[in-house]
Amino acid sequence: MEHDELRLAEALTEEQSWEADGVTVLTASVALPQLAGKSGRAKRFNRYYRRFCRAYLTYCRQVLLPEAAGSCRAAMEVSAPWNAARAELRWRVSHQAGDILSVVCDARESIHGLPPFLIRRSEVWDLSAGLPMPLDEFFPPRKRCKKALLRFAREETLRRVENGAAYRENWRVMLRRALDVRNFYLRDDGLCFFYPLCAVAGAKEGIVTFTMPYDAENGPFLPPEN
Repeated sequence: MEHDELRLAEALTEEQSWEADGVTVLTASVALPQLAGKSGRAKRFNRYYRRFCRAYLTYCRQVLLPEAAGSCRAAMEVSAPWNAARAELRWRVSHQAGDILSVVCDARESIHGLPPFLIRRSEVWDLSAGLPMPLDEFFPPRKRCKKALLRFAREETLRRVENGAAYRENWRVMLRRALDVRNFYLRDDGLCFFYPLCAVAGAKEGIVTFTMPYDAENGPFLPPEN
């Protein structure tokens, strides 16, 4: 049973609301993946996202709730229109082949009086082991993966800036400082890595993402389908 093929099951969902001065000021909605079955691999996967769910709701209560309550009070003081804050955490499969499952989770936050915010998190799972895969699994041994990503990001950003994209003046520095090798996922056309919102470009550019085409010799490698 331990080596049975794992498949996605009904998503883990959760909703919570918080009040301030008797008014509902924040609502959070979460949907995260789960696997069917009772194998150790499925349990590890499911436990990971249950913990993620709890951590996100704690973040909402500790960080977003004070901001939402403050926006409500500020609006009430001047009798201005106001909308309750909302946080939504959703997931999607970006690539699935054989035992490889790539999951992207986006958390969207909307608080009255503040610009919308987006946080992205991703994992690439080896379902045969029930464990996330590090970036270096997709490159040749001893390959300096971070250096390869940074080189690709700099070349691609230069092309984007020349075509009119609005990046920060110090984008070269921020590409290096803000690069986190955990921030990657797979697509059919390549390995994607991304930067936090506003790290290297203005909010209107969204989450800056680069897609490195698969390369059987130099990496990133296309995941096997068996």
